[in-house]
Amino acid sequence: MKKLSKFLPLLAILALVPLLASCSKISDYTLDLRSKLTGIPFTVSTYDYNGQKIDQIKAKSVHIETYKPMSKKTSDGDEQSKVIDVEYGGHQMIHVGSSLIANEGLKNYQDTFSKNVTIKNDQRSVPVLSIMYNNFRNDWASKGKVIMVRSQAGMPIAVYAGNSVRVSATDMPSTTKINVDGHRLFIYRCDYSIYDMSTVKTM
Repeated sequence: MKKLSKFLPLLAILALVPLLASCSKISDYTLDLRSKLTGIPFTVSTYDYNGQKIDQIKAKSVHIETYKPMSKKTSDGDEQSKVIDVEYGGHQMIHVGSSLIANEGLKNYQDTFSKNVTIKNDQRSVPVLSIMYNNFRNDWASKGKVIMVRSQAGMPIAVYAGNSVRVSATDMPSTTKINVDGHRLFIYRCDYSIYDMSTVKTM
């Protein structure tokens, strides 16, 4: 019995491995690693101030990061430069200014969802507990979300939806990376709102 008790912690860890491997945070790390080693098959689109598409790149191997020759950091090590480097199939696009969305095979539901969303909710909650719960869920047990992306003028560009969505920061200013069901969505200089899918009433 004593011998068995020694192995209980190990057995508990092994039991948790499948759960942790499927969680949003682990999936996000995997996406980041894949982006650096092999690139991600992205459709990269840029938009003007009013949300009209300017250009588009479709490539099987894309990696996006700060353009190193223009990199400027604060004394705390935070990146200041908004110039980004889009590497695709051995080629390079240097970009700054206009809105940019890079998505890994995600469907745009803009025609399905209304441009305006009305949410009515009468449930009471304790905000401090709600914040802690939702932040934990974002990392480990995320749920269905609707992501509505707009241009800098507030014009609708795209709507994405997923059953498991994790939002995280990047080292680049004005950028957000989102894990949507194991696929990467990269948003640069866009307005956006992310709703719990269950609360979106207008479609």
